[in-house]
Amino acid sequence: MIRRIGSALALLWGIAHVDAETLVEKAYEAGQLDLGTALLYQLQGMRDRTELPIAYRESMPHAFCGTPHVVHAVSALPHMDADYARRLGKLVQRRPSADFSTVSPSGRFRVHYDTEGSERVDPTDSNANGVPDYVDLTMAVLDSVWVLQIDQMGYSPPPEDGGVDGDEYDVYIVDLGRGGAYGFTYPERAGKTSSSYLEIDNDYANPIYQQTKGLDALRVTIAHEFHHAIQFGYYQGSDSIWWQESTSTWMEEVVYPEVDDYLQYLPSFLGAPHRALNSGSRVGADFHIYGTSIFSLFLDQRYGPHVNRLIWEEIGRRGNARLEHFNRMLLDIQPGGLSVALSQFAVWNYFTGLRAREAYYAEGYKYPLVPTHDLEVDDGVSARDEYDLDATASAYVRLQPRLRGGGIHLKFSAERGSWQRHLLLVGADSAVVQTLNDEQTSVASWDQYREVVMVITSGEESGFAYEYALEVEYDPQLTDAPPALTSVLRPPMPNPFYAGSDQEVRIVFDLAEPSRATRISVHTAAGQLIWQTAPASRAARQGHSVLWDGRNAAGKRVASGIYYLVLEVDGRFASRPLAILRD
Repeated sequence: MIRRIGSALALLWGIAHVDAETLVEKAYEAGQLDLGTALLYQLQGMRDRTELPIAYRESMPHAFCGTPHVVHAVSALPHMDADYARRLGKLVQRRPSADFSTVSPSGRFRVHYDTEGSERVDPTDSNANGVPDYVDLTMAVLDSVWVLQIDQMGYSPPPEDGGVDGDEYDVYIVDLGRGGAYGFTYPERAGKTSSSYLEIDNDYANPIYQQTKGLDALRVTIAHEFHHAIQFGYYQGSDSIWWQESTSTWMEEVVYPEVDDYLQYLPSFLGAPHRALNSGSRVGADFHIYGTSIFSLFLDQRYGPHVNRLIWEEIGRRGNARLEHFNRMLLDIQPGGLSVALSQFAVWNYFTGLRAREAYYAEGYKYPLVPTHDLEVDDGVSARDEYDLDATASAYVRLQPRLRGGGIHLKFSAERGSWQRHLLLVGADSAVVQTLNDEQTSVASWDQYREVVMVITSGEESGFAYEYALEVEYDPQLTDAPPALTSVLRPPMPNPFYAGSDQEVRIVFDLAEPSRATRISVHTAAGQLIWQTAPASRAARQGHSVLWDGRNAAGKRVASGIYYLVLEVDGRFASRPLAILRD
């Protein structure tokens, strides 16, 4: 008989937040499976899809950590019947069998493995110590991960299992390539904390392991899954799944920074800044919960790596993973607590990829860009951005001067919710970040910047669809520069200019009186036009600037030689020579 479970338990699985994705989820949504069966099928499919009924077998497009499925299934136990407990016990409490086991050099781990059959490891034993090289490496990684995470970083050891399969922490090497998991950490009982054991793959050679494979996959999976084992000593509830994956994925980067496995998950998170930080706990549809590792990375690089441990300790004391506990802990190190930390996090997330700056993420240049809401403003016409954000989420409203003088007035409004706002004034080689407290602000002489960005962050800890409106008005007379005594084209910087570099030529000029049409153009020594700006009105002041990247109108870098910059102001002309060098 099909038995439906209440919405509160469905949310525990994360189904209600997103559209059904897998065949099992679609069957659940259609009423063809009860929630208990769906939970168990999801877990079985991640472990070995051949164990599922044929109608629900499907190949996973990517490998994931399988632990969230285990946590969901175990957390559902108090809501389910005895039959569910019996079926779950076959998946969780019944550990894999193996012909061999060996204790790691530290004496802390027992690794179980086979040398024959479908679960076997490569039997190569280069050092002739009677243990396969793959198992030797597994034990070495386990021991080093314990030293780093527990001895050096101060985390508590995982809870003991009462001597099951020996007194050591148990790790089982099996073939996970038949499912869709890099690894599993199995909590062995329902409740706030639990002992556990690990399953890892026997070679990480299956095509499902795409981004990271082979021995690198073995290394980062152990770093990731053992951190889950540590977490379960603080708190293992399903409401913490996003934070479990955030800190375990971050821990991969802490232990093995050269592997960069976490990079594969960032597009899903940075590409959706409107989603709540802790939204959803489901895997398979996207990488969002793994992409939240960037938040753990931010806390590490902004406040220190100990902060993530302190949050786990606070969650352990409180017995749940509500964001109020993050706020309580962060208040001790950051005035304003979580709300301010999230707003700074949003600013950091803007400076990635081509926008990366030294003051932010150490590897930010490797990260994708967050999407922006781009507004165009014209004289006498207001532009408006209206949007809604989930709690903890952010939006980026970008305006680009595009050679227009003057400035802009910005007015923010919202009927409900608490908000944090920053104004980013971004130049070619500079970035000024201003915290905004007033609903209205102005930016004068905005053409000295490449772009002006309003970063808007919801300071709420829960809830959805907090609406805001940002109104922007362009004012061509809004300037803070003194009037010029004469109109002049200043020497370009740098000169000579190396066209193969990442730099740009800054062309600066002063206007003694307002212009109706000002244009900058670049010509060869023979007078051939190779690049020019569109004509734009300009206020009378000093320090107007235009940037040129050394490319012609077709986007190609120009050859070495002497060029001439020409300033045209309402039919009057001035010029300066510019030397360009190329390798």
